[in-house]
Amino acid sequence: MSIFSFFKKRLKKFQTISELVIFPVLLFLYPFVAVNQGIDLSDVTYSLGNYQFFDAMDTNWKLSIFIPSLVGHLMTYLPGAGTMLGMKIYTTLFVSVMALIVYYAIKTIIPGWMVFIGEWIAISLSWCPYVILYNYMTYLFMTLGLLFLLDGIMTFEGRKQDIRLFLAGVFLGCNVLVRLPNVLEASFILILFFAVYVNKEKIQTLIHRTAVCVVGYISGAVIPLMIAIFMYGPSAYASMLKWLSSVSGDSGNSHSMAATTLLTLSAYRTTASKMAVMIPCVVVGVILFYLISKRTAGIRILNIAKIIYLAGILVLVKFYFSNGVFTTNYWYYDSMFQAAMMFIVLSLVLDILDILSAFAERTDLVVIMPGTQGERIMAFLSLMVIVITPFGSDNYTFPIVNNLFLVAPITLAQLRRVARRATSVHMPRTGLRTQEARDKFDLECAVHFPWKYMCVMIVLVVIIQGTLFKAGYSFVDGADGRPRDSKVTSVDKLEGLYTTSDNAAEIEKLYKVFKDNDLFDHELLQFGESPGLSYAFDMKPAIYTTWPTLESNTVDIFDDALMNISARPVIITDADMMTEYQDSPSVLSKIDILLDYIASNDYNIVFEDENYIVYVPCD
Repeated sequence: MSIFSFFKKRLKKFQTISELVIFPVLLFLYPFVAVNQGIDLSDVTYSLGNYQFFDAMDTNWKLSIFIPSLVGHLMTYLPGAGTMLGMKIYTTLFVSVMALIVYYAIKTIIPGWMVFIGEWIAISLSWCPYVILYNYMTYLFMTLGLLFLLDGIMTFEGRKQDIRLFLAGVFLGCNVLVRLPNVLEASFILILFFAVYVNKEKIQTLIHRTAVCVVGYISGAVIPLMIAIFMYGPSAYASMLKWLSSVSGDSGNSHSMAATTLLTLSAYRTTASKMAVMIPCVVVGVILFYLISKRTAGIRILNIAKIIYLAGILVLVKFYFSNGVFTTNYWYYDSMFQAAMMFIVLSLVLDILDILSAFAERTDLVVIMPGTQGERIMAFLSLMVIVITPFGSDNYTFPIVNNLFLVAPITLAQLRRVARRATSVHMPRTGLRTQEARDKFDLECAVHFPWKYMCVMIVLVVIIQGTLFKAGYSFVDGADGRPRDSKVTSVDKLEGLYTTSDNAAEIEKLYKVFKDNDLFDHELLQFGESPGLSYAFDMKPAIYTTWPTLESNTVDIFDDALMNISARPVIITDADMMTEYQDSPSVLSKIDILLDYIASNDYNIVFEDENYIVYVPCD
C-alpha cells in the first residue's frame, strides 16, 4: 500500500465520523459564537420590545409580520427569556436548526463535507441579529419550502410526490404571514416549471403538480391569516394592507420595488467592477499554461509556473486588502461584504451557465456546462433565491448575504463538478498507467489551473473573512472598533452581556437617573435612535411604537397617538434631534409636535448629556 493510499483511507474514515457527528455538532454550536456580545439599543432591543409589549404595539406592524411577532411574544414566556441574553440564545436556535435541516436534507446529493462548508459560510455571513425573527423565519420557511419542492420534483412516487409538493406550498404560503413582501416567493413555482421542461414531462404533469403546490400555498397562507383576523378582525387586516401599500408605494421610499431593484443592481455593478481585475489575470494565466503545455519540456517547468501563479493570486488578495475591498475590520461589515458578494456573483455565473446549458441540451446546441437534470434544477433554485431574497428590503444586497443556506452548498457543488469535468475530458481511455501518460494529462489540464484557483481564492477568502467577522462582530455595538469588554451590572435585563465601556457607562448613568427619580412606574415615550430603552428598563411604551422617527410612522398617526395619551409619560429624546434629522421633513414635523406636547403638559428636564434628554412631568 502506497503512502498516498494509506492517508486516503484514514481521511475517508475521519470523513465518515465527521459527517455523522462532528459536522452536525459544529453547525449547531457555531451560531452561538459571540452570543453574549453587544447591547444594541436600536434594532435588536426594538424587536425584543415589540415581542415583550406585543399587546401595546402598532397593529399594522404586528399584522405585517404576524407569525414572527406572535412567536417572539410567546418566546418571552420561556424559562430564562426575561433577559436579553436569554432571548438571544432562544432565537439563535432558529439558525442552528436551519443549518442542520439543510445539512441532513441535501448531504445525500452533495457530499456532506461540502454541505458543511457551505453552511459554515452561510452562518459566518449571517450579519443580521438573530432576534429579528421576521428575517430568520422568512429564511427558515423559504428553506423548508424549497427543500420540499426539490424533494417533490425528484420523487417519482405519485402520492409521496404530492405530499412533498403540498408541504412546499404550505411553507411558502405561511411565509406571507411571516412578512407580507414574501408573497413574491410564489414565483418559486417557476422552479417546478423549469423542472418539467428539463425532464421533458407532459403538460398534464405540470398542471397537476402546480395545482398541488397552489392548494398547499393557499392552505399555508389562509390558516395563519384566519388566526390574525380572529385576533384583530378583518377591518384591521384591510387597514394594514392599505398602510403597507402606502409605505411601499411611495416613490421616495427606500422599501419600494423600484428602489430595492436599483439598490440591488448597484451592488452587483460595484462588485463586478472590483472583480474585473481577475479577468486579465485569468486570461494571461490560461495563455501562459497553454504555451507551457505545448513545449516539449513543459512538464519540467509546470510546477514552477503553478507556484508563481499562486503567488500572483496572493498578490491580488493583497491588492484587494490595500484598496479596502477586503479589510481586517472584523467588527464591521466591510471585512466580509465584498468577499461575500464575489461569492454570490460566482454563484450567479455558475447558475446561469447551468441553466443555459439545460436549454442548449433541449435544442441540441453546444453545452457549456455539463450536468445532470437534478443539478440544473438546483442551479435554477439557487438563482431564484438570489434574485428573490433582496426584494422588499432597503438593505442593499445584505439580505442575500444573510441567506446563503441553500445557495452556498449548491455553489460549492457546482464548482467541484465544473473543475472535475473540465479535467476529466483530458483523461486517456487507457488511464494513467505510465509516467508519460500522467505527464501528458497534467500538461493538458494545466490550462484550467488559473480559473480553478481564482475560484478557490474567492471561496477561501469568504471562509476566512466570514469566520473572523463572525467572531468579532456584534450588530451596531462596537462598530467603530472599540472593544466590548464591559458589563452593565445594574440592569437585570442586560445581565451577562458585554458591551463597550462608553455604552455601558451611558446605560448605567441613564438607569441611575430613572432609579433616583422613581420613574420606573411610568410609561416611557422614546423619540430618537434608541427605541430599545423601554425593553432594557422594563417600562411599558406610552404609544403604539417605540420608534416614532421611522418613516412608516406618519406624522398624523404620531400626532393622534400623543393626543390620546391618558397619563403623562416620561419622555426621552436624542440630545441633538434638530441636527440629526435636518434632512427629514417628516421627522422635523414630529419633533415640533412633540415639543409642543412637552411645553403644554408641564415637563421638567431631569437629565441631559451629549446623547439624551429626559423629560419628567411635574407633580
